[in-house]
Amino acid sequence: MGDLLTIGKAAEQAGLPPKTIRYYQEVGLLPDGQRNEAGYRLFSAADIRRLRLVRRAKILGLPLREIKDLASLAFDESCGAFEQRLDELIAARLADVERTISELLDLQQELLGLQETLQSRSSCGACRADECEACHLIDD
Repeated sequence: MGDLLTIGKAAEQAGLPPKTIRYYQEVGLLPDGQRNEAGYRLFSAADIRRLRLVRRAKILGLPLREIKDLASLAFDESCGAFEQRLDELIAARLADVERTISELLDLQQELLGLQETLQSRSSCGACRADECEACHLIDD
């Protein structure tokens, strides 16, 4: 048991809070593992590697269910199967990112157009916008 780490040390090495590690165990991203005589969770080097994989995959924006499958491939199957699935997930994530960028660029143009319209109009400033004949922004 000398190579096993408590959750605090495991959290330091994996770069995750202990609470997150407990959650990952609850949802099955990490096996329950061993406990010492006092009931404290113990983590192996393989557990730390799995936690690092999960952390990196989360940074990439992968959903937990995909990360769970990916971790299973990484630790239970061949590296070829792992790499192929990772490539598929990255391609899908890139498509999502590109779609989001496109939507944000459209939103940016819409906001710039609205801002330009507001800056080029003169408002009477005396009536409510929903009653003003000059205020077409509500209807546009």
